[in-house]
Amino acid sequence: MSVLFLLASLGAVNGLLLGLFFLVKGPSKIANVYFSGLLISLSIRIAKSIVFYFQRDVDYAILQVGLSACAFIGPFFFLYAKSVVKQSKRYHKSDLMLLAVVFVLVVTVGTLYPYRNFPEVWNSYIIHGIYVLWSLFTLLGVYYTFVSVRDVFKRKQRFNKSQSYFVAIALTVLAINITYQMALYGSFTYLWGALIFTIVMYVLIGKSMMNRSLNMAGRDLPVSEQTDLMSKLNEYMLNEKPFVNSKLKLEDLASAVGMNRNTLSKLLNDEYGKGFSHYVNSYRIEEAKQLIASRPELSLEGIGYEAGFNSKSSFFASFRKITGKTPADFKK
Repeated sequence: MSVLFLLASLGAVNGLLLGLFFLVKGPSKIANVYFSGLLISLSIRIAKSIVFYFQRDVDYAILQVGLSACAFIGPFFFLYAKSVVKQSKRYHKSDLMLLAVVFVLVVTVGTLYPYRNFPEVWNSYIIHGIYVLWSLFTLLGVYYTFVSVRDVFKRKQRFNKSQSYFVAIALTVLAINITYQMALYGSFTYLWGALIFTIVMYVLIGKSMMNRSLNMAGRDLPVSEQTDLMSKLNEYMLNEKPFVNSKLKLEDLASAVGMNRNTLSKLLNDEYGKGFSHYVNSYRIEEAKQLIASRPELSLEGIGYEAGFNSKSSFFASFRKITGKTPADFKK
């Protein structure tokens, strides 16, 4: 029991400290502020679960604080996911209004119906309302997460580092929500949510520290700037289609988007997860797919040349490598 208490407590304490760190370290980043609120509210809710699990006669005021924090988890996650996907540079009135409304509701209900005096009201109505709010905004946040990575699924690519962390955070919040919903109806113990939070947080922190130590030498860009530049690069590829030039080189693309050769190479390896050739060929394959559908008069070899490949063999090999099919199979 002491081991479980230690593991669960570590997640709550370190989550709170990490949330405060993000709040102090990066207040200029909108996503950091919302992520900080998510971590702090999760940590308070989980701390309440730990205390209640190991000490059933806990003061009702502590239970009220933990449950009240729970009301902010979903909204903070939703706003975090939304700000990441939309790359928000400023606070929107509607977002701040959402947090203000939740705050006013929590304070008003908590003042009119304190847990100490109305435990039956909390257990029968208020807790269920809080969990509905949590679930609703968690699902909205998961939706934004899906929107941010659906192109990766369409292209059958791997997540880059930023996407991997983003998806891991979303799945963790969803898993904790599901665990707590089931615990509310007696299917699980609340402690599972605390353990999930602890394990995932330490895995992500460990991976982040390993990547930082491995990539410290010669690092050109901070992670947040890498993400912005990758978005800029993807937009340029879609709008200008430089990949249709079969002689496109790394330095040519770097010059076109205002980077040096080494910066672009490192950006692709860190964010995209593969090198320049694979990145360019993935766009050529998407172009070839569109040509197959829209230009039936072209031969497959001709489509390969139109998409930017310099030979039939390289087109067929790349198509099979990226899609798992030959162009002929795809055309059927």
